[in-house]
Amino acid sequence: MLRLVLVSSAVLALAACAPAGSGLSPSATRAAANPCFRPNLVRNFTAPNEQTLYVRTSATEVFQIDATVCRDLPQAVSIALEPLGGTSRLCVGDQARLRSPTTGPEPCRVRVLRQLTTDQIAALPSRDRP
Repeated sequence: MLRLVLVSSAVLALAACAPAGSGLSPSATRAAANPCFRPNLVRNFTAPNEQTLYVRTSATEVFQIDATVCRDLPQAVSIALEPLGGTSRLCVGDQARLRSPTTGPEPCRVRVLRQLTTDQIAALPSRDRP
């Protein structure tokens, strides 16, 4: 099923952790250790339950987002992620608001839990892969 993704900021997929002595600046090394994405570049999403959301930000990157409980999230056909704190990107550990016509007028509070590895993405049931 094709889903429409409405988001308020874009995907900036950062490189995987760089080995020591790679020549990266300290800020680039920190960014690689804490992957981020820009919500307005989310390509697709799935919600296997009311507490879990997976968002695809590129051909190879998927992030898991934790929602305490977001009513009717599995039935959502569109979402909007709004970073808190005035930033334009979401990084692992960041909180955001999730809006969807399906979940009601009040936004759900969510947190970016982790970026999945290629093996973790492959291990998801096909119906849960964005």
